[in-house]
Amino acid sequence: MSIVIAYYITGHGYGHTVRSVEILKELFRRRPNATVHVRTSAAAWLFEELHSFQFHYHATRLDVGALQSTSYHVDRAATLAAYADLIERKQKLLDQEIAFLTREKITAIVSDITPLAFAAAAALRLPAIAAANFTWDWIYQDWLADFPHYAPVIEDIRADYRKADLLLRLPFHGDMSVFTNIVDLPLVARRSSLSREQARSRLADFVDTKKKTILLGLRQADIGHVPAAALEKLSDWRFITTSPALQADTITCIPEGRLPFQDMVRGCDVILSKPGYSLVAEVIANQTPLVYVTRNDFCEDPILRQALSRYAVCEEMSMEDFNAGRWQEALQKAAAKPALWPFIANHGAETAAERILEYVK
Repeated sequence: MSIVIAYYITGHGYGHTVRSVEILKELFRRRPNATVHVRTSAAAWLFEELHSFQFHYHATRLDVGALQSTSYHVDRAATLAAYADLIERKQKLLDQEIAFLTREKITAIVSDITPLAFAAAAALRLPAIAAANFTWDWIYQDWLADFPHYAPVIEDIRADYRKADLLLRLPFHGDMSVFTNIVDLPLVARRSSLSREQARSRLADFVDTKKKTILLGLRQADIGHVPAAALEKLSDWRFITTSPALQADTITCIPEGRLPFQDMVRGCDVILSKPGYSLVAEVIANQTPLVYVTRNDFCEDPILRQALSRYAVCEEMSMEDFNAGRWQEALQKAAAKPALWPFIANHGAETAAERILEYVK
């Protein structure tokens, strides 16, 4: 049977995309003749690993995610207003998707975690599989205390999610009771194939690894206000980033694509970032300590911080210390902690691909 899958991915952050790519790589490994159409507003370069397969990228925005000025602040009012506007245009968007799915002879739909994908699948009676650790109705629900008039947005999202046939639920998940058929997955993460020594040797092509090396998993907007003088005082550390916008004497940029991100994670002494899902998963999978700054605007943060405390070597930094550039103490504490990494299965991409193919068949 010819398998033609439409895979819908929210464009919010990198996490949904990178874990979806891991699942798709495993799916293609099992069925090299499968065809996959990705529908997303995520950047095309994130899918470069898939271009040797029958893979098609389509830039389209079918959900809102969370509108952010930085990694630590969500504009809740603007996010809900944007989703309400999307619902106003929903029938037109749905008609466009139905036409696309029909034209491309799609046989199944997977979504992480765009609601409209399930509405389109139901209209054509196609198998529809969700793969995620949270739903947007759960994220938005707590915001209704301040914006109660957006309650219809939550109900519209839930109505679409209820049309899914199966949820492949990732670890460290929120309330996903809107789905009725749930299969739990092991962790999905990009895993380096290198030893720590091999990964550090590759890092040495870009940075002096004789000093402690810190990967900054942050955007320019996150640290642009941090005093440059404070960063330059951290002369015993070398910071690496993939963003050319982050500049200081102690920061080295390794451009996207020059070195696999998981190898950078594996080769560093410590990572400094927010506790986002993909970063948490990759810290655990590659066993590199993390210093994180809590995100109060995200209801998934307590779940992810609990996962870190159970499965990772980590240290929390206050937002006050982070903004002031007082990073030394937290970095030193994280680097000095015993390397105790409790076991957690991390073959979730393989399991997800198997489940998708079984379900489609």
